[in-house]
Amino acid sequence: MKKQRKNDTSIYCLSTGAALPEWLGDRAKRNLSKRDESIRRRIELLQDFQMPSSSSKLVQSADGRYIMVAGTYKPRVRCFDVDDLSMKFERYVDAEIVDLVMLGEDYGKMALLRTDRVIEFHAPYGFHETVRIPNSPRGFAYESTTCELMIAAKGNQVYRLNLEEGRFTEPITVDTTDASSSCITVAPTHSLAAIGGDDGVVRLIDSRIPSASQKPILRLDVHGSAKARISSFGNAPIVGAYSQPTKEITSVTFDPNGLYMACGTAGGLAAVYDVRSSRPVVIQEHKNQTSILQMKFHSHDKIITMDEKLVKIWKYKTPAAVGGDGDNSNNDNNAASVVVNVEGTGKLSDFIMAGDSVDPEGYNSGVLLCACDQPKIESYYIPKVGHAPRWCSYLENITEELEEADLVRKGSKAVGDGNEAIFENYKFVSREDVNALGITNLIGTPLLRGYMHGFFMDSNLYNRVKAVANPFAYEEYRKKKLKERMDAKRSSRIAPAKNDDDNKKKKAAINADLADRLESKAAGNKSRSLLGDNRFGGLFSNPDFEINENDEMFKLRNPSGVAAVSSSKSKRKEDYDSQEEDNSVGSEEPPETKPKAVKQKKKPIVYETGDLKEVAMDGKIRDKKQLSLKSKTMDLPIAKRTQQEQSQVSEHITEVKGRFGAKEAVYVPKSSRKKDSEDAAGAAGVDKRSRRKKPRNM
Repeated sequence: MKKQRKNDTSIYCLSTGAALPEWLGDRAKRNLSKRDESIRRRIELLQDFQMPSSSSKLVQSADGRYIMVAGTYKPRVRCFDVDDLSMKFERYVDAEIVDLVMLGEDYGKMALLRTDRVIEFHAPYGFHETVRIPNSPRGFAYESTTCELMIAAKGNQVYRLNLEEGRFTEPITVDTTDASSSCITVAPTHSLAAIGGDDGVVRLIDSRIPSASQKPILRLDVHGSAKARISSFGNAPIVGAYSQPTKEITSVTFDPNGLYMACGTAGGLAAVYDVRSSRPVVIQEHKNQTSILQMKFHSHDKIITMDEKLVKIWKYKTPAAVGGDGDNSNNDNNAASVVVNVEGTGKLSDFIMAGDSVDPEGYNSGVLLCACDQPKIESYYIPKVGHAPRWCSYLENITEELEEADLVRKGSKAVGDGNEAIFENYKFVSREDVNALGITNLIGTPLLRGYMHGFFMDSNLYNRVKAVANPFAYEEYRKKKLKERMDAKRSSRIAPAKNDDDNKKKKAAINADLADRLESKAAGNKSRSLLGDNRFGGLFSNPDFEINENDEMFKLRNPSGVAAVSSSKSKRKEDYDSQEEDNSVGSEEPPETKPKAVKQKKKPIVYETGDLKEVAMDGKIRDKKQLSLKSKTMDLPIAKRTQQEQSQVSEHITEVKGRFGAKEAVYVPKSSRKKDSEDAAGAAGVDKRSRRKKPRNM
């Protein structure tokens, strides 16, 4: 953020620095901010508040929440949400946008006027409909009382599109055939529409008159009245913008009360009129010999006019004109006195004063947003003009600190040079850091200045508080750095010759269990490759990445206990290996006379097999028949296998239904089952013999 000082007025440029490309990733942006001081110190009002090539139009919604930006290339429109400080959506169009109008309170309904004579309507879901007009468009305005869209185009007609009926109505015909409409606006308080022509005349139309007889009710010759005002001063020569041959009216606007109207010409003249008089109240000249592109009334009798090179903020009324008793000898209070000039870095095309939900029009705002032929949308904050909107209120705190620094260094040449560091001596702390440091009582005081989701705190104060909260932090940090340096020196020494034991892989110092699981054969080659990857080297060497398997959060994320099962399997295999090794060593005969002739028995090699063979090694299934039966059972489909298991269980379990659908399981002992089976077999034999001895019926 750079600070300029003009006419004893401070101007803070919020869009300094080169625009970053859209394809640049977050990591690249962070690395670039570390190297470039200007990028690190810049302030970004809205995230990615820019266009790929240039911007041409700026409009803020009636509720003050959304800012619409039209630009190129490719032609598109972007919507920015000031509550979220980011872009909400982006929509492409088929041609460049001449003008843009919001038809509702938010972004839901809007109309785009394109250079290819097409009016494009958009809804919340996107593109809705297009309408074509006969001639090339210059601009349009929306009259809310009649739901009409009035389009100024080349020719002597102003087209009217009724959005309620969905059809064109009878156009407004200009009284002469030589003049064409160049701009149009509608007063916010009454239904008076002003149409500026390329003949230097502004025509006023009252939309309350029936459509059949709607014609201009008043003609105001702006160029002629400006020359007449200069002639009234005597023999003063007509020079500058007054002598320009071009008469075209390029901009026209009304004040919020509808009593004053401002007109801008192609020669650089800005004239303010009282709608009750044909004589201009005041005339201001832009001495750049360029057209006045945009004009807006501001609070405290100020008006803002813009041409291609600068934005001029000046007064159009004296205090006496509004009933004040001010001293007219002060040039700062006179009419046409300049408050400040803001020079753009590129060719300007449009501007708005950023507002919020309380002041959507930015009537009391001091944040100036300008569209230009550069990717970045230029942003300025001028405290003398107005205050910052609610969504960027932190600008006031920053500028107050800069003003205090200027007062301290009042005699220094560095005041106002634009090189002041904004966040150099401040530390950003989150609310969790504030709770950890125990300084929650400082919230609300000037020592903690709220910013986004945390606070800005003086760096010296932060260091002192941190030293009190953890007095041994420096000693721990010092020991850690010394250890790292010693390890680095050891690694640079000449290593001794390696033997077979050294060829074995060293066990990981951190997360050894995880390293063992990755090295196992079941993990696969991809998992084992992680151990040699430099990107994951800190996982097995840095204590900050140590995994605590006894932690509650780790248990919640790993409820199946995979780590515990794998460790138990490896432990069981190690026990089996050690047992086999002991057996092999115990069976050997101790060497008596010729120890070299006796060959040691090789250590048995155990290969990893299926789960059934591992269980057999563990002694759970020792019968070969039972093992083969189990293997055959595993080959059966799951439905048949479940049916067999249920039938086996049903022989040992007796179910008894209780009240309310409850079930009880009673296990029958083996002796009882044997006795019952013998009784059943005896009963079956008696029944068979009795059937044999039974005589036949005659």
